[in-house]
Amino acid sequence: MDSLHFLVGRGQELRDLIQSPQHRNPVPAACRDEDVHLYHPEDGERPAEGPLAVCVGCGGRLECLALALRAEDPETRHGWYGGLGPADRDRIAARLRLPNGATPLPDRAHTAIRLGRDGWRVNDIAQALGCSRRTVQRYLRSVR
Repeated sequence: MDSLHFLVGRGQELRDLIQSPQHRNPVPAACRDEDVHLYHPEDGERPAEGPLAVCVGCGGRLECLALALRAEDPETRHGWYGGLGPADRDRIAARLRLPNGATPLPDRAHTAIRLGRDGWRVNDIAQALGCSRRTVQRYLRSVR
């Protein structure tokens, strides 16, 4: 796994994505058909190399990382986003001097959370919002 090497020279691009999520057209995630639990092991350990290898070639890797850094609480980082674990995201947040707290979630996240509370399934929410299951899972985890 290449760890943080894919970020070299892309700090400002990542910061822009964190601060302005509509900056780019979303790229379909390479993991969109994967089981989200592969990236969120219950024991908090590193996922198997197979799922993480999917992240390496993903065109949406930077957006995935930006979403995590934008939405998660730094005190409770969990799971792997853009192929990077909680400790990696802590280092990136420190390097970028991100605020020590999550920023407000986008409207789409609030819609996903509301639909989830209304009993909608993750796949149905993803289809309604035009995003991946994994994105919906991130939104739903942000309120746990």
